[in-house]
Amino acid sequence: MAKTWIWISGWAIYPDQFRSAVELALPEDSHQVLAPTPDALERVLASGADRIGGYSLGSLILLSALEQIPEVADITCLAPFISFCKEDQLGGTTPKATLQTLQKRLQKQPAKTLQLFYRLAGLSHPLAADRLPYPIEHLEWGLEQLATLQVKTTLLGRAKAIVGLTDPLIEEKEMRSKWSTCHFINECDHDYRRLLVALSDMGTL
Repeated sequence: MAKTWIWISGWAIYPDQFRSAVELALPEDSHQVLAPTPDALERVLASGADRIGGYSLGSLILLSALEQIPEVADITCLAPFISFCKEDQLGGTTPKATLQTLQKRLQKQPAKTLQLFYRLAGLSHPLAADRLPYPIEHLEWGLEQLATLQVKTTLLGRAKAIVGLTDPLIEEKEMRSKWSTCHFINECDHDYRRLLVALSDMGTL
């Protein structure tokens, strides 16, 4: 039976490109894709969708707000973070200094900053010559969320998760110790297209 999904995608990801990928992976369902912006969570909560999905920063936003999401909601997270920064010892591999570099450079050199992040994440994700993925003030807000949000690990069992074993932004051992029901996928990294294929192959968990 077809489902309706609402997704919050990742930092610096073009929502239309994410939507194309998710529609290719799960063609029987209908999908709405939101950028990770200050109003994204509110829009998810008001959507009435059958399933709620998040990718990367989008997953972190959802997981950090689990107490606000009705317990009957079906939540699926791709490449999720419990906390983004390495120093928090919650599975993230990115040093705070690297994140601070992104924050400092974004306003002056937005395109180069996004390309740096794509390299850090191992994403072959071309930047459109004529436009950022979404407004720069929302990109700045997203980096602030990556710097500050942490998830209560006691609530993680409510959400399903898929992580690539070769994801350069997530440390497998630490994540497994905090989230026992997280699914790790061979030959998969931080690329949402591969993670969506894995989700489809698993029958959306």
